[in-house]
Amino acid sequence: MTEVPVVDAAAGPDADLLEYLLVAVPTAGRLDGVVATVAGLVRSGRIGLIDVVLLHRAEDQASVAVRSWQESGLLAPLAGLADPRARLSAHDVALAAVAVEPGVSALLLLVEDRWAAALAATAREAGGRVLGGERVGRDRFRSAVGASVDGADRWAIADLLVRGPATSLRPELAVDPAAQLQTLAELVDRGVLTLEQYEAQRRRVLDG
Repeated sequence: MTEVPVVDAAAGPDADLLEYLLVAVPTAGRLDGVVATVAGLVRSGRIGLIDVVLLHRAEDQASVAVRSWQESGLLAPLAGLADPRARLSAHDVALAAVAVEPGVSALLLLVEDRWAAALAATAREAGGRVLGGERVGRDRFRSAVGASVDGADRWAIADLLVRGPATSLRPELAVDPAAQLQTLAELVDRGVLTLEQYEAQRRRVLDG
């Protein structure tokens, strides 16, 4: 069994190993098991928890409600496990909220991938670093696998990467979907757009 490297918590999180995770379920009541699993992963040393917020979008709303762990009893098992030296910004939360479907609750987690600590340390010893990473979505992976099942080509026909490392290194290269949807949500509030029209536009933004 692979040993998890011992992490010096006093030194703070490894800035090369931070990522966010958005875990969505149909209702907030079903997040209990997810919260318990996160707590277990933190206590085992496999991840470090930097910040966590609860997101919920009602069926008849364009906006997403946000609750911190201090404001939500559901997140009580994670109290004291997060690193107080860093927090998700309001814009971070808004970017994640773009993906939350109507009637869905989600945990937005900022974590340190401590399982990769040895890899990051070895890269630094070699004069390098971990440049970035990106979660490959299930639908994108299935499309790519389906496009290359014949084994005739080294490269998958469908793309796996959405942003690529350059977007992490140069954020100005990225389009801001949160700003786009904020404008659309304001139009819903003013009665210019229906919720159905908003949702259609949100889909277009997500599809890039």
